[in-house]
Amino acid sequence: MHHLLKTYQGLVPFLATAFGDNVEIALHDLTKEEAPIIAIANNEMSGRMIGDSLTDLGQHILKQKQYEQKDFVMNYKSLTDSGKLVRAASYFIKDEKKHLIGMLCINVNISDYDYLQKTLQRILGIKEQPEIEYQMDHPIEILPNSLEASIKQCVLDTLKELGYPDYVAKGRLKAKEKASVIKVLHDKGIFNMKGAISLVAKELSASEPTIYRYLKNI
Repeated sequence: MHHLLKTYQGLVPFLATAFGDNVEIALHDLTKEEAPIIAIANNEMSGRMIGDSLTDLGQHILKQKQYEQKDFVMNYKSLTDSGKLVRAASYFIKDEKKHLIGMLCINVNISDYDYLQKTLQRILGIKEQPEIEYQMDHPIEILPNSLEASIKQCVLDTLKELGYPDYVAKGRLKAKEKASVIKVLHDKGIFNMKGAISLVAKELSASEPTIYRYLKNI
């Protein structure tokens, strides 16, 4: 392990304690194949463990080489396997020669806050402000591996956000109601994930062409 990473490794439990249980801290070693996690704290929200590889979104950041112009990226959203919405930030760790050797990732659970914020904005008629995000349109990352489980939970959360009771059958929603669900999912960036359209169609008992039609009308 690079000596600089050992220093950051000691910061992981400190930051986790300072920020509280609602914040996950993960350190990746980019000098190794698959960029495994070498330290993690408060990992209950994602279920990730030491040795787990860098997520697809993390790999995307590296492929875009954003670390060449920036020291960090922040304000991108993630979904956990249980459907919790997370606001994430990643700090690029570089050696003396400016070579990238690691990433320190901070994930904040904002599910309750995000729901309350959007509800208040609708009540008060406040227009939602655009977020400052890294170079990808409406990025959303799936922290664990179960995309289907995350999509299912996200649809359930969206129905709750729109005021539908738990007993409402998703497949029996009217066309206008389904269009509202699709609009919220679109705004969250769900459809930027490969395979999301077919999974959402399944959850809403709709065809993929129908989902595409809703998206076209947004």
